[in-house]
Amino acid sequence: MSMEFRTLEAATLNDNFGLMAKAMSGDMKFSLSQTTAAPTVAECTAAAQVYNIVISLTTAAGELHSWYNGKVLLAIADTDNTGVASIDPAAGERAMTNGVLEVEVTMSKAAWTANKTATLTVSDLATAGTGILGFVVADKTFVATVAA
Repeated sequence: MSMEFRTLEAATLNDNFGLMAKAMSGDMKFSLSQTTAAPTVAECTAAAQVYNIVISLTTAAGELHSWYNGKVLLAIADTDNTGVASIDPAAGERAMTNGVLEVEVTMSKAAWTANKTATLTVSDLATAGTGILGFVVADKTFVATVAA
């Protein structure tokens, strides 16, 4: 079932209504500017490894849901005993602006162990329990795996 709406004079309003109609039919996914990285043990030992990840809420075709000014859930985890991964903004519910949120993932300066990981996970809202507009948006991850 497709939604139809009256064409308005302002093209940007028509675009927003078109994107919102797609969202209301469940056409939403998280897109990340980068999904993997492979810093070496030597690089991690020499300096903190920093990745700026741009998170976007898009349609399956890659159109940005620029109307969305709501929250998403961020989480960070690592599997190493020596290095620590962190994110800025901190883990928890964070607001997207115009469908976009930039997150800085940092792997601390440490002797990270080869094959250990730092993982950023972007998810639906924790408190709503029903995704965005009632639709579950699949989790998306950025994973940095330490290379030997």
